[in-house]
Amino acid sequence: MMFVRKEQKLVQINRKPRIRRLSEAMDTNVDTPLHTKGIVHKGNVLIVDDEIDIVKTLLAYLSKNGYMGIGYTAGKEALDGLKKYDFDLLVVDLVLPDMNGIDLLKAAFKMDPHLVGIIITGKGSVQSAVNAMKAGAFDYLLKPFQFRMLSVILERAMHMRQLKISEKKYRLLVDELTNKMKEFQTAGYMLATKENGFFFNGIDQ
Repeated sequence: MMFVRKEQKLVQINRKPRIRRLSEAMDTNVDTPLHTKGIVHKGNVLIVDDEIDIVKTLLAYLSKNGYMGIGYTAGKEALDGLKKYDFDLLVVDLVLPDMNGIDLLKAAFKMDPHLVGIIITGKGSVQSAVNAMKAGAFDYLLKPFQFRMLSVILERAMHMRQLKISEKKYRLLVDELTNKMKEFQTAGYMLATKENGFFFNGIDQ
């Protein structure tokens, strides 16, 4: 089941061609703003928890603090949501009715390697924390937690998201410059050999 905070003003997100507006995904059970008017937009967050009250509470908190959020109560529905919308952060419960939260995290990373994942759980253990970190979780938060703690983690996670995207852009730029240099070197070599009377058509001059 999906829960989402409606937005009074439509916001277009353009990172992926297939993206639809988050504000188009609505559930009639939740009718307060998805993103509070007048607050700077900080990022898009996907909430996945089998407890509906927790999903609604987190969405309300996100709305008041500059984030846009969509919530699901099952893992498979959340994966469908990831195919439709662009998210910066994923906050997922360790135990879901249809799949493990860590497995959902792994599947989400395959869909978006730059997504930043946070595991929340009321049944924490050292082993599950280790498994979460190995799977690529940015943080592991025990329930119940204070919102001020969550706020700090979300801000750090958004910073990590931005670093990942910047790194990708940097790598693409480096690859582009490297290819350009190879083209210039090839063109220069061909020009030099031509000036010296050698060609690449197999005919000696």
